[in-house]
Amino acid sequence: MADEKRAGDRPKAASDFIKSDSDNAVFLGNPHIDNLMTIVIAMGAEIWADRQRMRIIEHLLETKGKVTKDMVEQFVPSDEQKAAWGAERDAMAKRVYSVMARDTSTAKPFGEEFKYK
Repeated sequence: MADEKRAGDRPKAASDFIKSDSDNAVFLGNPHIDNLMTIVIAMGAEIWADRQRMRIIEHLLETKGKVTKDMVEQFVPSDEQKAAWGAERDAMAKRVYSVMARDTSTAKPFGEEFKYK
C-alpha cells in the first residue's frame, strides 16, 4: 500500500493538452478544399470500418451460424485474416485515394479547353 501511495506522489512525465489553432489553419490553399478533404478521408474510414465489420459478420455466420453484437465486438482476427484485411484495405485506399497523387501540372479549369479564339 505504501508503494502505491508513493507512486501517486511522483511527478508525471505527461503534460497537459495544448489546443492548437488547426481548426483555423488552411493546408491546401483553400478552406473549402480542406473541408472536402476531411470529408473524403472520414468517409473512407467509415466505409472501411463497415467493410471490416461485414467481414467479421460473414466469418461468424460461416463458422458459428449466428451473429450477435457481442460476438462481433469480441471477435479477434487470426494473423491470416489481419494480413488479408490489410491487403484489402491497402487496395481500397489505392483505388480511392491514388487520384490525389496524379499529375495536374497541365490541368485547366473546367470549360477552358473549349474557349474559342
